[in-house]
Amino acid sequence: MDDPVRKVQVWASHGTLRQFFTELSAKLLNLDAKCELEGNTITCYRVTRSGGFLGIGARKVKTPVLQLTKDGDQINVDEDSLDREFVAQLAEEFKAH
Repeated sequence: MDDPVRKVQVWASHGTLRQFFTELSAKLLNLDAKCELEGNTITCYRVTRSGGFLGIGARKVKTPVLQLTKDGDQINVDEDSLDREFVAQLAEEFKAH
């Protein structure tokens, strides 16, 4: 099982989605990313600032890098929001666990 996406799916399938969300939130601090839990979906994203002058008036832009949805016992990954480089880094964070 060398695929980082598959590894993250397996880790997410252990326990509840809320438990995984708590553990994931801590891991994301090292990757300069954040996550949100809404219902049965976890969305990981990076926040960047765009526009403005010298940071004044800049707006925050959330760029999704991973979205996991739990459907019964299955963990589905949204391919549209998938950043494989980010997931590979996340898999390394979990490997260190």
